[in-house]
Amino acid sequence: MNTQRQKMKMQQKLTPQQLLLLRLLQLPVTQLEQKIKEEVEKNPMIEVDSAPVQEVSEAPEADDYDDNDEENDFKGIDIDDYFDDDDYSYRERLESDRNSERRQYDFADGTSFTESLIRQMELLGFNERERSIANEIIGSIDGTGYLGRDTQLIANDMAFRSDMEVSNEEVVKVLKAIQTLDPAGIGARNLQECLLIQLHRIPEPDKDTQLAIKIIERYFGQLTNKNYASLMTVLKIDEKQLNRVLSVIRRLNPKPGWGREEENKGAHYIIPDFIVTAEDGRLNFTLSSRNSPQLRINSEYTEMLQQLSTHNNLNKSERETVNFIKEKTDSAQALIDTIDQRKQTMATTMDAILKYQQQYFITGDTQDLKPMRLKDIAEMTGFDESTISRVVNEKYVQTDFGTFLLKDIFSKAVVTQKGETLAIEHIKEALKKIIDEEDKSNPMTDEAIVKILQDKGFQMSRRTVAKYRESMDIPVGRLRREIKEDAE
Repeated sequence: MNTQRQKMKMQQKLTPQQLLLLRLLQLPVTQLEQKIKEEVEKNPMIEVDSAPVQEVSEAPEADDYDDNDEENDFKGIDIDDYFDDDDYSYRERLESDRNSERRQYDFADGTSFTESLIRQMELLGFNERERSIANEIIGSIDGTGYLGRDTQLIANDMAFRSDMEVSNEEVVKVLKAIQTLDPAGIGARNLQECLLIQLHRIPEPDKDTQLAIKIIERYFGQLTNKNYASLMTVLKIDEKQLNRVLSVIRRLNPKPGWGREEENKGAHYIIPDFIVTAEDGRLNFTLSSRNSPQLRINSEYTEMLQQLSTHNNLNKSERETVNFIKEKTDSAQALIDTIDQRKQTMATTMDAILKYQQQYFITGDTQDLKPMRLKDIAEMTGFDESTISRVVNEKYVQTDFGTFLLKDIFSKAVVTQKGETLAIEHIKEALKKIIDEEDKSNPMTDEAIVKILQDKGFQMSRRTVAKYRESMDIPVGRLRREIKEDAE
C-alpha cells in the first residue's frame, strides 16, 4: 500500500540577482559587452554612455607566416613540431611561455582568410558546378589551413543540402586545383600532403630538395620516428647530407593557415580584464574600463512613469504601460547593480591574488611563483571557491612581462625532500632545463629524468614526469633525437 509521508529539509535558493551575478562573473570582458548589448536591445529602459574603445593587447596564440618571405626560415620550428607523440599526425601547438617576447602582428586589410581563398578561386576558371564544389571545400578548411572533412563526406553533404550529386573524384579534382592557391600547403588533408605541396612549389629544386621530396613521399614513417640510420642506409647518404635535407624540411610551414585572419573570429587580439603594473616594488592594478560600462535608466521613460503616476483613473492601456515601465526599470536597475557588484568582486579577488603572489608579479620570474589554490584566495576574500573560479576563468591579466590567463598561475603544491613547498612550475622549469641540456644525439628516457629530479630533491614517478612533459609539448626521448652538426 502506498503511503504518503511528510519530510522537512532545508534548502538554500539563490535570488534572481545572485544567479545573474554568478553568470556575469564567469564572462570575460568581451562576452560581458555582448551580454549587455543583448540586454539593451531587450530592455528600452537601459541606456549606455558611449566610451572610447580601450586598446587591446596581443593574443599570445597568434602567429603569422609570410609565404613570400625568403628570410623566414622557421628557426623556431624543430622537426618535433611536425609530429604528434602518439600518431605522428599534424597537431597545432600554441606558444605558452608568458615570459617570451611579445610580437606585433600587422594585417594589411580586413579581408578574411576564407574571402582571400574565394577571390583566388575565382581566377581558376571553374564552371558553375566546380565553383559550388570549391566553395564547399573552402568552407571546410580550418584555421590552420587543413581540409577539415573527408572528400567523400563533402560529396555526401552536397547531395543532402544542395541536392547536387557529385562524385568523390570530382571533389578531389577541384581540391587539387585549390591546393595551388596561396599560401602554399593550403587545403592539405594531412601533414605529409601539406609538406609535399610546398616542396613541389619550389622552382628548380636542387638535389637536397629532391631528396626531401623522396623522403616525404616514401619514407615518411622513418622521418617521423627519427630513424635517421635507416634513412641514411636506404638513401645511401651520410649525416652531413641528411642534415641538409632536414634543414629543407624544417623551412616548410606545417600550419599554412595559422596566423591568417579567420572569418567571424577575433582570435588575434585579446582584451585584458586586469592591468597590473609594478613601480618601485609596489603593485597597482586596474580593471579594464570595459568591465565598468556606464549604464543608466532611460530618463524619458522615467518621466513618463512619473506623469502617469499622478493620474487617478488610468485606462487599461495606461495601466499596462505603467506595469511595463516598472518591470523593465526593476530589471534594468538589477543589471546595473549586479555589474557594479561584479566589478567589486573582481577587484577584491585580484587584490588578494596580488598580495599572495606579490613577488611573482614584480619580477615575472616563475621561480617566484608560490603554490596557490582557489581555496587560498577564497579564504582571503571570504568568497566561495566557486566564486573565485568564476572570477579567474577565461580572464586575462596584462602585466609588464606579458599577458596571460589568470587561472594559469593557480597551481598545486609539491613538497621536496627538504620539506620545501614549491609550485608545480618549479618542477616544469627543472624538467625543461634537464631536457634542454641533454645530449640530443642520445636523449634521456623518462626513467633517467626521474632519477635526476630525485637527486635534486623532487620525489616523482615516471608517470608524473611523462604527464608534465606532455603538458609542455615535449615529445618522448626517441622523438627528441637529432643528428649532430658537422663542425665547420
